[in-house]
Amino acid sequence: MKASIVCAPFPMSFDVTENLQRMVDLLDQCNAHDVVVFPEASLSGYSDDITFLAGIDEQQVTQGLDILHAVACERTLHVFVGACRQDDKGWRNQAHYLAPTGHRAVYNKANLATHERGYLVPGDSLPIFPLRLPDGTLQVGVQLCRESRFPEQWRVLADAGADLFVYMTHLIDDAVYRPVWRSHLISRAAENQRWVAGVNVAHGAQRCPSLLIDPGGLVIDEIVSDQAGLLRSEIDTTAVSNWYLNQRRADLT
Repeated sequence: MKASIVCAPFPMSFDVTENLQRMVDLLDQCNAHDVVVFPEASLSGYSDDITFLAGIDEQQVTQGLDILHAVACERTLHVFVGACRQDDKGWRNQAHYLAPTGHRAVYNKANLATHERGYLVPGDSLPIFPLRLPDGTLQVGVQLCRESRFPEQWRVLADAGADLFVYMTHLIDDAVYRPVWRSHLISRAAENQRWVAGVNVAHGAQRCPSLLIDPGGLVIDEIVSDQAGLLRSEIDTTAVSNWYLNQRRADLT
């Protein structure tokens, strides 16, 4: 089956209202049935200085998610948006899937960054999100930021049937390492023979580009910019394969 994937980077701030408006503006440029991916913590804002959590207006974040979901339903869009917010266990770094049917699902970041540990609660599962598209069901797995460095998690998602890896990140102020993070995503695509849609915040010194990679590891399109924009590509899930995965050796220790 084929699906339209839209990577939607934009300059993020700690103003939830401002972030929300930028995302709504980008969604207004999308087409029905697009799968739209925003950066990590795109609604709440994010920083390596964990004290930013104290400034989050959780009511605004909740209302913002409701508004984005209403837009997704109105425009028949499948939206992945990031937010830091609290649940009954504490603060989480979350990816929210907002379906045009009214359904919602959440991925809680499992492998927390060093500065997040002790302040955020890690997730304990790697769910697959089934997206009901006109041509069939697209199976999606989500990973956040530093989780690109843990290939075993991506392998779990591939074994669970993921066609597409959605990668949401907030990596800035260190463009020297951009080739390294780019290479991580290429490896995750090629070794699992899955599509990867990666989205970073728009910034002049991005540590990772926003890009789409095919199951052979070829970069289909990418963007590095400090401006908001849309990166749209069509994917074909018939390119997904278990050819390499089926050659793994289980006899090695």
